[in-house]
Amino acid sequence: SIQNRNELEAFLVEAEDKLVMLNVETEALCDVGFDINDPAACAQFKSDLARVAAECEDVVFLNLDIEDSSEALALSNELGVNKFPTQQYYKNGSLVWQHEGAGVGTMESVGEGVLYYGGQGAGGMSASKFITEVKSDDDLDDFLELCALPETNDMGVTLQVQCDKQLAVLDCSKLNDAPSCMAIFPAVLALAKNTAGATRWARLLCDADLTSAALAQKYNVTQYPTFIFFADGKEVDRVVSADRMTLMNHVLQFQAANGVSMPQPSARKRLSNSEAKKIAQAKRAAQKKQMF
Repeated sequence: SIQNRNELEAFLVEAEDKLVMLNVETEALCDVGFDINDPAACAQFKSDLARVAAECEDVVFLNLDIEDSSEALALSNELGVNKFPTQQYYKNGSLVWQHEGAGVGTMESVGEGVLYYGGQGAGGMSASKFITEVKSDDDLDDFLELCALPETNDMGVTLQVQCDKQLAVLDCSKLNDAPSCMAIFPAVLALAKNTAGATRWARLLCDADLTSAALAQKYNVTQYPTFIFFADGKEVDRVVSADRMTLMNHVLQFQAANGVSMPQPSARKRLSNSEAKKIAQAKRAAQKKQMF
């Protein structure tokens, strides 16, 4: 927990380019929407947030309880917090996003924010394993020159596609105030994992710095997110949408047009009736034994 501005600044400086997520709370108030105060919802949220913090070691999680001291209350006011809890996301010392309240979808929002800004998902999974961060022309050139190696995805399917038929997708998104970009990012990551070996993925945060902004301008990116498709180093298509199905369909259409089919996982072996009955009987017997 932190108590004042100096402590917050110290953590922001120490974190450098890591995500810092600040949760501002009070036990007296828990806004779940429609002017409803539900302390039980905040207790559950606090427990869930502690689990996320334990899994995401590369993200700095801070807590500010305004009841702890007058300094804590003053900092909350300075930060402009007027609903509790509020989660603020900082990158390189600057506030880039915040979520207010503990209503429906709050933990989903936290998960999206930690993944989008911190690059970490459930179980500490790192997005950088599947998505390359691009910040300059040189970065993009290096990315486009890559050739993905054969990969086995989570479904047990191995994809091996020759280099000139591989698709490279550049996700052009924003760092600051980017709800649409943040909402689709889990789908982008899922696509990157499931099409590994056939498709390579990178992300450009167009407003992160002047170099990134110049690259976005070079490719005439004016709406976010924009997904630019490259094949053999040249732009062949782009999708300007935050709709997951639209993006997925464009990827599949490109692969189909280039003779790349997405193999299906091998069929699951079905149990015979006798095997199923044996397992079910054993399970019932074990449950019956636990009752006595």
